Amino acid sequence: MRKSRQFISLPVVTLEEGKEIGHVRSLVVNPLSGEVAALLIQRGHIFPEQKVIPYSRVVSVGNNALTVQKASNAERLASLPQILTLVKEDVQLKGSRVITEAGKALGNVVEYLIDPVTGKIKAFEISASSAQSLWKGKASLPADQVRTIGKDVLVVLQGAEEELQLNDGKLTGSVKSIKDSTNRFVNKARRLQNKMQGEETEEPDIEIPDVKVDDPPKEPV
Repeated sequence: MRKSRQFISLPVVTLEEGKEIGHVRSLVVNPLSGEVAALLIQRGHIFPEQKVIPYSRVVSVGNNALTVQKASNAERLASLPQILTLVKEDVQLKGSRVITEAGKALGNVVEYLIDPVTGKIKAFEISASSAQSLWKGKASLPADQVRTIGKDVLVVLQGAEEELQLNDGKLTGSVKSIKDSTNRFVNKARRLQNKMQGEETEEPDIEIPDVKVDDPPKEPV
């Protein structure tokens, strides 16, 4: 996995021509698919030229460069209308608030991790705001806990706070309280469901005492 910031400023090199065609300027996120759809690259500083590379055309992402097959893989933004639409939507994940389906604020996105092969977003790094007391430091949240990626808010599944993986710091007692409450609710719901379906709860084992049976009387010889 690679953090989004590790893509920024990487030189883009073509494999066929052996040419550097620019540097990664920013990432274009598709909020519906939860992936990086394209890379905006820039060449030059005085008269900068900006082009876009659909992520499907990326060959590899290394520590020192990003590679594509040929220079023509980078196109003008106007020639790729679907990506142009995403650029106009301008979904910036960093700084987005993280809210559960029940309206519980978990913090703010400070970074996100990407699968360099597919461009798929795999996890979000979040930090509690000063008003929050769920944890201290930062925590990672798996992308499969996200329901909706919006322009301002990341909506996550109810109970997503239990999936937080701490990067540093400690969870406070409030997380344990939330977890205990959730477990009690789930257990209560299960008992109610079993009752409605007519399922009996498991009864404790009952010991049956041994009964001594007398030998039948012997018949006279």
